[in-house]
Formats: sequence, C-alpha cells, structure tokens
Amino acid sequence: MIRTSEFVLNFVVNSVWQIPAIFIASLLGVFVLKNCAAQYRHILWIVALELCLIVPAISAAGLKPLFLLRTEPAVATPQPLEVAADDVEPSPLQRARKFNRRIEISGSKLIQLSVACYGLFLLLCGVRLVRQWIRKVRLEASVTDVGLPIHVETTAMYCRRLFQLKDVNVVRSETAAIPCTSGFRRPLIILPDSFCEKATAETLLAVISHEMAHVERSDFLTKLICEFISMPISFHPLAALIKRQIARERELSCDELVTKRAVLPDKYARSLLAAADLTILPVTQTPALSFFDGMTLEKRISRLVQTKVLWSRPASRLISVVVGAALCVSTLAISAFAVELRAKFNTLANAMSPASPLALAADETASPRTVRTQAQSSSHQESSSPQERAQAACTAGRKRDVQAIPMLIAMLADDTKMEAFRCWDSGRWTPALDSFKHPSPGEQAALALASMGGLAFSPLVDQLDNPNATTRRNAAWAIGELTNMIPGERSGATLKLVTLLSDADVWVRMAAARALGELRDRRATEPLSATLLDSDWRVRQMAAWALSELKDERAVKALGSALLSDPQVVVRRDAAEALGEIRSADGLPYLRQAINDPEAAVSAKARWAISEIDDTDGLL
Repeated sequence: MIRTSEFVLNFVVNSVWQIPAIFIASLLGVFVLKNCAAQYRHILWIVALELCLIVPAISAAGLKPLFLLRTEPAVATPQPLEVAADDVEPSPLQRARKFNRRIEISGSKLIQLSVACYGLFLLLCGVRLVRQWIRKVRLEASVTDVGLPIHVETTAMYCRRLFQLKDVNVVRSETAAIPCTSGFRRPLIILPDSFCEKATAETLLAVISHEMAHVERSDFLTKLICEFISMPISFHPLAALIKRQIARERELSCDELVTKRAVLPDKYARSLLAAADLTILPVTQTPALSFFDGMTLEKRISRLVQTKVLWSRPASRLISVVVGAALCVSTLAISAFAVELRAKFNTLANAMSPASPLALAADETASPRTVRTQAQSSSHQESSSPQERAQAACTAGRKRDVQAIPMLIAMLADDTKMEAFRCWDSGRWTPALDSFKHPSPGEQAALALASMGGLAFSPLVDQLDNPNATTRRNAAWAIGELTNMIPGERSGATLKLVTLLSDADVWVRMAAARALGELRDRRATEPLSATLLDSDWRVRQMAAWALSELKDERAVKALGSALLSDPQVVVRRDAAEALGEIRSADGLPYLRQAINDPEAAVSAKARWAISEIDDTDGLL
C-alpha cells in the first residue's frame, strides 16, 4: 500500500513542475509551426498533453528513458573499496542524478492522507465527466422526429457528398442551443430548431460543413481520449490551458478544411458571425463538439480574413515530425531530474543490539567485499539460531529498512537448514512463499532484499560473482524477484546471469535461469536455449519456463527438440507450454508429434499449445 501511495504522491509532486516545462517547450514548438496548417499544431498540443501524463508517471516509477539508460554500462562494474569516490569519473546519468532531490517523509499516514485527497479529487473528476456524458445522452435523446426543412436537407446531402461521408445523420433538436456533433461510431450533427428555421443557405452550408469536418477528422473520439488523459493532471491549471489550445487548434483545423472544400474564406467568416447571432451562448459543457468550442471566434475570423502563405504539406509534415521528436526527447529527459519522495521507516535500532544477528553481520561488512566466505558466515551462526537470523531478515524486509541492505547482503551466504519459515502471508512471489533449495536465513535475506526494489539492485549484482555458491544463488533469485522494477531496469544484470547458466552449482544455474525469465531480456534467448541440454533436468525445466516468459521465436527449434527428446516428463510438458506461449507456427510440427507422447500430461499440454497457435488444429 505504501509503495502505491508513494507513487501517487511522487506523480503529483513532479507534475507540478514538469507540466510547466512541457508547456513552455510546446509553446516553442508551436512557434516553429506557426506557418504550418493548424492540424499540425493540434497534433503537437495533443502530444504535449500525453507527455504531461507520461513524464510524471515515469518520474514517479523511478524509470529512465532508453536514451539515458544507454549512457550507463550494460553491467555494473564493482569499484575497489580503496578507490575514493572522487577518483571515479561519473557517467552522464550519474551527473544528472546530482540534481535529483530525494526527500524522506516521516510516517506513512501523511502520505496516505495526501493520496486519499488526490483519490477524492479523481473521483470528483470522474463524476464531472459522467455528468457531461449524461448531458450528451440527453441531447441525443432530444432529437425530434420532425423532418428537416427541404433547404436544410439539401445542404446536408451536398455536404455528405463533399466530404464523402455516408453514415452521418443531420437532425434537429428543440433543446439544443448550438450546432454540435455527437458520437464517433454513428455520429449525429444536431441543429437547433431555431437555427434550421432562421439560418440562410450560406450559413447552413458553413455550419454543416464545419461539423462534417469534425466527423472526417474523428474529433469527437480525440476529444474523449484527451478528457481521460487529462483527468489525473486536471488539478494543474496548465492542463486546462493545454486542453483549451487543443480545442482552439481543432476548430482552426476544421475551418481550414471547410475553406478548402466548401466555402470561400470571406463568406465563411460572415457565416461564423451569422451563426453566432442565431445561437445561445454560453453553452453547458458536454463531450459533444460544438460549433464554437475553444471560444476562439475572434481569432478564427482574423485567420480567415488574413492572407497568409503556409508551408507545403511535405515541408509541414517534416518540420512537425522533427519538432514533435524534439519535444518528446527534451521532456522525457527531465524525468532524470525528478523529485523523489519516500516514506521514512523506522530502522532496526532494536534489532541492532550486540547479540542481534544483523549487528553481527554488520561486522562482516567492514571487511573488503571479496572476503565474504562461508567461514565468516559461520562465525555469527554460532551466536544465534537460524530461526532468529531469519526473523531478523524478515523484520528488515517488512519494514523496507534500506539501511539494513549491507547486512542482508552479508547474510546471503547463510545456507543453514532450518524449519520452514513464512515471513509474508500474501504476495505474488514464487518461490518466495515456499522454499527454493531449503528454508534458510540466506533465503529470507534474499526475500527481504527483493522487497527493497531498485535500491538493492546494484548490491545484488555485485554478488553474482561472489566465490560463495549460496550467495550467488540467492542473489540471482532476488534480482529476478525485485519489486517496483520493470524488467528493462534490470538489464544490467543480464550478462552476469547468463554467465551463471554454466555455473558448477546446479542451484545457481536454476536461480540464474529463473531470474532471466523474470527479466525478459531477449539477449538471454540463445543461452537459455542451450541450457535445455543441461545435465540436470531441474535446470532444463527452469530454462523452458524462462523461454516461455521471453516468448522469442528463436527458441522454437530448441524447445521443439526438448519436447520430442527430453527423458523427463516435466521438461517435455514445460517445453510444450513454452511453445504455446510463443505462439509461433514453426512450433506446430513438434507439437503435432507430441500429441502421441505416452505421457498424458505432455499430450494434453501439446493439444493446448496447438489451440493457442491455431484454433483449427486445436480441434484435433
């Protein structure tokens, strides 16, 4: 719960300063596109609105754009303890992190209260959107059965042919105050009764053509999507201003489309004024598109009467793509300078007594990192029972005590067998709720480190080449189970984990295969495919599972061979399941042969995989 609350709070805090930065960058882009058609500026503002949601979300999640990740080495290189930090040349991303501001907030109640207020705000925004939708439904229901006057119907038919739109109905309403367009699957152009009776042919042509332009451009659907995108950031004043800019450029785009196809600019400008005289303003807001959205009548008329040479379409497209790409790259880059709010949890002060197993482990961290051997681990095993050490690791993990990370790293080598111990009563980790090799304090330390998320990643990667096999095994497993990290964030561990696939210890190989499946880095496809020939069937089974997670078609041949030739039933069964997950037609020949497998579990799984790839063949 607290992690979700931290994410929401970081999202709100970062959006406060990131949205103005995006808005300023968008203004510069609009200035560059001032000689382009309005549709290109309309698209740019929509992209800006999406970035106002995406960039704070990236910052809150602690993610980094790919072009920033490439500035870091693929695998973290451990530095000797004797080398001072000032002697190491920082990478560009490390220099950027100096600008990050990390703030710890004491207690979680304040965070949860803030998030509750934000949740209430979102609920009110949802209610407002539902009310607008109800008004739109009522507006559609107010359509009368009385047919349109002949001159209005004739104008509507002419506009349908002009814009090549067949399924657009033009109707009249007693309650409509202004001409508008509603719906996107079966759009309706709704005209007020008074407008149908009093408008001239020239005004009717301009108004109906304008609404037809909305239908051709799918503006109703675009407006609806923008409403949903803007809900999480609607607390910010600039979000409303960006939406207004979108509405303004949308109307200007339709005006440009109408003046190209239906009405001359000067006549269209007069029709705008005539239509304004025949309507009732202001109009209650609904998701429907009205003729005067954006309140830009004066600007629209000034644009129509001015003679301005616009850039050609190819030039406008090229410049808009360049400007849009520059906007995306520049605004995504600011996520590297995010403010990070974290709850400040109580440390394990009570657990750091001289007799505490974590305190005993702290003595080990004072020595060089390369001297974490089984002998040192046994020195503190004599001072406390395995159950006590496991309980101490559990306490550190449940409290997310990041200060205990070095001590938990030191405990990874503790493979003392003990009674089954369940620290977490709920969760999605596997085998976190059970046991990997056998219950031990080292496994509990790995579980606690996995709960720490990104802060434990680098220390765990450093342990993948530890001389102790138990440490390597537990570190590899913990990397695969790290919380609050997407697979791409852990790609720095891929190369070391691939190396562990050929480790002398079978449990290390199993843990490495498991972690690679969780990372979903397709660079591991070929090494995992080769692991299907491992001498231990448990490693082969784990490799088959990992390949089912990667879903890479390059593994089909190796999986097919394992399906038909592996002596172990569980390996053949998991290979069939992996082929079903990959869903490549290249796997069908192997699966059809496996239907005749003497083991019912393998045959049934092969039939299921065939049904996943080809429904017709699945009936066999």
